[in-house]
Amino acid sequence: MFSQSLAAQLARWLLVLIVTLFFVHNCAPLRSALSEYAVDGGCHQRHSTHPSGHMEAHSPSVGQHQ
Repeated sequence: MFSQSLAAQLARWLLVLIVTLFFVHNCAPLRSALSEYAVDGGCHQRHSTHPSGHMEAHSPSVGQHQ
């Protein structure tokens, strides 16, 4: 196995990260698929009705700020 310096490994992984982020940012179908997955999978779920007291208690309405 070839040994590589830490700087070479970090540079290679930084390049992979930049290329991946550029691809995800510019590929609309992939971006929408990832956003739908995020919405469906956790605290970003869309609800037609909020449970009583859950969202309302933690998010003040606009009229309360003076």
